Amino acid sequence: MSFGLKEKLLNLWPLFSLTEDTTLPNKLEGLVDAVDELANLISPTLAAYILEEAQIKLDQPILDPRRVAENRLLAKFSLSQQRHWAKILSESDIDVVFLKGFANGHSFYPDPILRQQGDLDCLIRSRDLQPTIDLLVGHGFEFRAGPLNRWGAISDASFMPFVRHDGSCDLDIHVHPDCYPAYCSLTTERVFAAARLVDAGGSAVRVPSREHALLLCVTNAAKDKFDLFSIRKVIDAMVLIRATTNLDWQKVIDLAVEGNFLVPTRAFFSLLVALGFPRSSIPETLLIPLSRWHHKSFLTVVRRFQALFPGDPYMLPILWREWALCAEPAVALHNLRLRAQEILRPRTGIPEGAPRSAKQS
Repeated sequence: MSFGLKEKLLNLWPLFSLTEDTTLPNKLEGLVDAVDELANLISPTLAAYILEEAQIKLDQPILDPRRVAENRLLAKFSLSQQRHWAKILSESDIDVVFLKGFANGHSFYPDPILRQQGDLDCLIRSRDLQPTIDLLVGHGFEFRAGPLNRWGAISDASFMPFVRHDGSCDLDIHVHPDCYPAYCSLTTERVFAAARLVDAGGSAVRVPSREHALLLCVTNAAKDKFDLFSIRKVIDAMVLIRATTNLDWQKVIDLAVEGNFLVPTRAFFSLLVALGFPRSSIPETLLIPLSRWHHKSFLTVVRRFQALFPGDPYMLPILWREWALCAEPAVALHNLRLRAQEILRPRTGIPEGAPRSAKQS
């Protein structure tokens, strides 16, 4: 496996796996530029972690240690805030399971600071929405309105960020684990039933099972059209699979089939392999070659990952990618109807009557 220049930046993905046939770059100049850009996209702390083995083999700095140290300090503060509010929610009368970065960091990363980024995502039952809002409003939280999105439907799984008045924590409330069609099979009740307890700084919190966490990486990445905002989900999936020896792959496949998102699931795992992840780590059922009309969009996705997403993708190719890779035809039609409804009657993404900040996110 060798390296190649992809639209000016070096393709870093082979360094994540470091198989025996990986050829390390001879010059650091292009490597350092690519690593700096990767750090911009996923955080210096996470970039340093996933490139740790390459750093040892090269025996030369490829990412400024001071930048990593500064980022770790910010991540440590953010983590302490999120753990504080996770503890308050977990010790309340409200059932809650934490999702995404906070959950993944505490579940299968060796240190949660490595994955500390963004909002605190929590899953509750719909009937607990108002009690959750009331609890957090009492602690100084309010919804932050954003500009109305006229081309992409407001999420049907979560709301606008619920923000503490001092800005110390953004909290995303979910009533489904992810948007349609994920919750057709990966229901809130199934996530609750299979959830695991993990330690979050001395407090026990619930997070999804590893099979459910892996599927949420898939559905989140598909929702993001396998572009820039899906990069952390791809890395999470790689770390999760490496850290788990007894994954129930049949459960992953069955839920993808039942929920009508097998095509994006196959595209996701084929992407991992195209980026250099060991093929032997993934069932062949999920690596069946994509059909011809999927293939061009898939190659575009691979190239954009390898080149670390140069420029902004055009709207038409992104919309076509949804039909080709990110959704089954029936799901794409459902999403199209949602967008049409949003154009006619845009929603705020804030529960009726809930307090909101004057600031926009």
